[in-house]
Amino acid sequence: MRISLLLVGFALFTQAPANLVGQIVDSDVSPEISISLGEGKVNISINLNEPFRWEGARFESIEKFPQPWIGLSDLPHEIWFENGGVMTWRQTDMMFIGNYKILGGPSEDEIEARVLGYLVELIGVFNLETNLLKFDSLDYALFYKTPKLIIEQSSDMVNWDKVKLPDILPNEYQWPQSLSVSLEMGFHKDLFYRVKIDRD
Repeated sequence: MRISLLLVGFALFTQAPANLVGQIVDSDVSPEISISLGEGKVNISINLNEPFRWEGARFESIEKFPQPWIGLSDLPHEIWFENGGVMTWRQTDMMFIGNYKILGGPSEDEIEARVLGYLVELIGVFNLETNLLKFDSLDYALFYKTPKLIIEQSSDMVNWDKVKLPDILPNEYQWPQSLSVSLEMGFHKDLFYRVKIDRD
């Protein structure tokens, strides 16, 4: 289990953007946190800054397609790249399975996929400027699983209490966008927040 711990503090009485104090523990990546106050809420934005990777990624086509079943809304195509080079590709109501390998290069932003039912290999190229995958002539957005987040608050940075989140965090987030959490500002003293990120 790998835990990243970020400490964040702010002075409530200033009603200004938060003064941040950050500390990263046991992490290859440096997450970033920003805090803003407004409308009786503390708004915390967490940018996980995860590096691009193929394994464990889900891609969703920008374009949506009509479904063959009456009454269903249009849906995007989806691709899952799993560990071990296994992939699954859903097109409307059809599922295809196959294998992929990461092609060489400094950014490893290309894959070659062998999909059952296709006579030729398909090449996927991820554009690190647009953050979109070009695969079989379609553009796909990238999603990663949201790690477990624990938010705690303290008035002295010694004793910490877990904060009950008002909303359930999404299972996934679109890379490289930030996650946002809003908390009710029901206090009249300075508080510090810390966010624990479980990357297990």
